[in-house]
Amino acid sequence: MKFHLPYLLLSVSILSSCIQFKVDVLKPDIITKIQIGSAPSHIQAELVNNVLTNVPLTIPYQSGTSYLVDTSNSLIKAFDNQGELEYILGNPDYPSNPEISHYKYKFGTIGNITIDSGQNLYIQNRIGSKNSLDSNNDQESLFKKYSGSFDTSATSPLPSFVLKMSSKGIVTSILGATGKNTEPFRFIEYMLSPDEDEIFIYHKFAEEMRLTYFKEEKVIGEIRESNLDVYKSPDNSEYKIQLDKMYPVESGEYALVSLSYYSKGETRFKFRRIYKVNFSEPTKTFLLKEIQDPNEILFSVRDNNEFYIWETEDKGDSVRLQVHDKDGNHINNKRLEFNAPRGQWRETFTDSEDNIYSIRIRAGYLELYRWR
Repeated sequence: MKFHLPYLLLSVSILSSCIQFKVDVLKPDIITKIQIGSAPSHIQAELVNNVLTNVPLTIPYQSGTSYLVDTSNSLIKAFDNQGELEYILGNPDYPSNPEISHYKYKFGTIGNITIDSGQNLYIQNRIGSKNSLDSNNDQESLFKKYSGSFDTSATSPLPSFVLKMSSKGIVTSILGATGKNTEPFRFIEYMLSPDEDEIFIYHKFAEEMRLTYFKEEKVIGEIRESNLDVYKSPDNSEYKIQLDKMYPVESGEYALVSLSYYSKGETRFKFRRIYKVNFSEPTKTFLLKEIQDPNEILFSVRDNNEFYIWETEDKGDSVRLQVHDKDGNHINNKRLEFNAPRGQWRETFTDSEDNIYSIRIRAGYLELYRWR
């Protein structure tokens, strides 16, 4: 059979379009179900202004263990897949259960945590006790929003160090903003550890956001918001440019930097751009993607350097994750369909192994799901 060239090209074009806009529907697979209650073996959540607090935003999960931060009591609780408490890190105010392993450490106030491939925990430890921080009204309002969420616009700093701790509670190093045993971090938005002795920390320092890459407790590379060349381009005089977020690739070669552009006169959203910035040349930006829809945001970077754009659908009942290759080409889609009621679902996040998780609060339990 012979094909005329125009029809053949049209067929190839249609086929390519179908492949590009394919949607893989992912289903939530429950990992663990942990009871919310007052007992030490439960998640000791609190109801403040009709909002359930002291529940973590993200939950590191590895080798069958979920690590939950108890901010109110300055503890980390490790639960198995059956929702049973395996062990506790910290110094609880209540007597410990002799049947539960307890590794004592006097934390200040715990913020973000993450875990590396060797099951070492990296723990943001704020200086001072929670009581001393709560005495400041500004800080008190931060804690009452919901567990783990802190606002960069706070007038008072929340100085902290990052503890590297084994799963047995042994601290092996203390990391500051410029390396081991240096000055504290002011604000940490997230931490990611792709491998042992490696960690990326996205934090605020000297009134700007920075993405710092640490290896063996030393700074290997750093991307600073104020040094990006976009702020010296002609666009800076025409638009108000606002940093959304920076996400590293696991190799540590570069990061994706999302910036939103607003009209200066009306402060109206115009477009969003995603740039590639090499750690070896942290001032140079290379445009990968321009987005016109303000509801499409950079979500995360995959372990193969592809990245996700988050797009809310059906009034929030589902989410489409647009899959883009490392050059910014839209190649696929994944849909997360949340079971009703949508209000039960809290945070959705990823880890360094390219897993997508969501937290759900239902019938007195916290449920952790992985999308497959």
